Amino acid sequence: MDTLITSERTLLDPIAPDWTIAELLEWLGDESRQHDAALRHPLARIEAAVTGETWHGTPSTVALIRSLAASARTHGAMRLGDIVRRAQTARNQAEIQPFAPFEAKVETPARPDRSAQVA
Repeated sequence: MDTLITSERTLLDPIAPDWTIAELLEWLGDESRQHDAALRHPLARIEAAVTGETWHGTPSTVALIRSLAASARTHGAMRLGDIVRRAQTARNQAEIQPFAPFEAKVETPARPDRSAQVA
């Protein structure tokens, strides 16, 4: 079985990987969950996979929930397990084959000096 699939349930526990972002936000509507420190790590994984951003410092669960709520308009129907799996696959691919940085520098060959040729 795929390691990614078997470990995804433990990475997101107690959040179900088959939930959508909208379903997650509904579940997080319970105020006691919004301040549950045990949810910080799985929420951080999901939020990073959705936004592709990294936080400076450790975000609170409330900050993570707000970030997920902001991205729910465009990603609300996506399954959490799919999102995390795609992000992990992309990260693994980048580690295996890092992309060369894009450089827009265009070099044009120097023109020959025609003044020396005129006699």
